[in-house]
Amino acid sequence: MPRKTAIALLSAAMACTAAAGPTSSTVITESRSDSPAGPLFPGLDFVKASFSHAGGMDLDDTPGELETFTLDARSVLSGPIEVTNDLTLLPMIQYKATRLNWKDTPAGFPIEDEDVHSIALSSYVLYNQEGSPWIFAGWARAELATDFQHINDDDVTFDVIAGAAYKFSDRLTFGLGVAAINLNNDEDYMIGPVLDWKISDTFRVGVLGPDVTASYTPDENWEFSLRGYAAGDEWNIRDAAGNSTTLDLDSYRVGLFADRRLGGDLWLRVGGGVTVMNEIEIKSPSGNRAYNDDMDEGWFGEIALRLNVW
Repeated sequence: MPRKTAIALLSAAMACTAAAGPTSSTVITESRSDSPAGPLFPGLDFVKASFSHAGGMDLDDTPGELETFTLDARSVLSGPIEVTNDLTLLPMIQYKATRLNWKDTPAGFPIEDEDVHSIALSSYVLYNQEGSPWIFAGWARAELATDFQHINDDDVTFDVIAGAAYKFSDRLTFGLGVAAINLNNDEDYMIGPVLDWKISDTFRVGVLGPDVTASYTPDENWEFSLRGYAAGDEWNIRDAAGNSTTLDLDSYRVGLFADRRLGGDLWLRVGGGVTVMNEIEIKSPSGNRAYNDDMDEGWFGEIALRLNVW
């Protein structure tokens, strides 16, 4: 998994803590907002379907350019599950389909056009004792990331994250987390922050590792935001010789977005901007590098539907 993406996931596991109430059972269920204060945590959508297109990413060391098309759908599998008065679970499912198109690459270029997929089951775990400003959170995920040409254990990865946050006030929460990523292949371990700062009733700033959101919500029907977020991913594919190979794409997106309430809790989001820190890598499942190249800055556009369920 790309390092920037892993750090983002690390902090996302703790994002629910930003709106924690007096007990864990109210962390999620009482955080639903129809006011200009915004969603549970800026930049984190529990139910969302989006389509994005990115391009203009020229390879540095080799002729050629990459463009991607991505369909991403995620949803909760149920409402928050109250295990005890202090412990709450939230199971989720996510599917992502990505098309990678290479333009003007030379003969013998090691990566072909690819259709890759990701199916993931995950769960958030929140623990908060009544009256305590401390919130403890965890996140676990099993993911199948593959081209569906041939599936084995290299296509499946497991990630586990744990962290703690302190709620200084109703407007300020800060925390840290620790992650164990890609446990059964090229594992990695790291630490990342989470911050939720409600500057006013209309301005809010959120930090989830490298993912940053600054939002302005002038009324209950509009939201405008500046967002920076990790957009890379990692898949297990079959190369021309039929060998199991890991394709690792790193990318970071910075863009402006406008959200409009269509009715009730349903929102439309449109936005776009630039892609930076782009990198492509081919390696074995154990981490041995076969090919690596940086790519120039590019552009992206996105359209999405989301539900403010909490």
